[in-house]
Amino acid sequence: MKNYLFLMITGLCLLVTGCNYTGTPVEFANTCNKENDDKYIEVVGFFDNSGSAMCSKSGKEPMRCPIDFIDAVGSTKIPIRAYIDKGSGASSIDAEKDKPLKIKDDKGEFIENSTKVKIVADVNVFDTPPTDGKMAGCFLTVKKIEKTQ
Repeated sequence: MKNYLFLMITGLCLLVTGCNYTGTPVEFANTCNKENDDKYIEVVGFFDNSGSAMCSKSGKEPMRCPIDFIDAVGSTKIPIRAYIDKGSGASSIDAEKDKPLKIKDDKGEFIENSTKVKIVADVNVFDTPPTDGKMAGCFLTVKKIEKTQ
């Protein structure tokens, strides 16, 4: 009986600490720098959520939805594509049938496009950056979303 209790407590501790992602703070403009490739970063900005996205699943990865991430509300600069896990938990995107997509922060609260956030994300820098001016030189896989000032 003591073994089961120990295993359960250990499992819960691992579960709680496993969701506490941190990364190296970077400026928005430096997000797609080659030295950030395959690293966890923390970057501040805003989501530009239109309410719909082509969510997809790859292999054993969870279903993810691409949302534009921008440096300021109404920015005309090239957005960075941020992939957010689809689900009902914290730091995810909620996709109820026939309803617009809604992004949730690390506390499970909904985020508006005007809400400034800090995200922790894995950066994937393209080997050959796009030159058409329509796409950033990287994409992000979001692990944590928190509201910030």
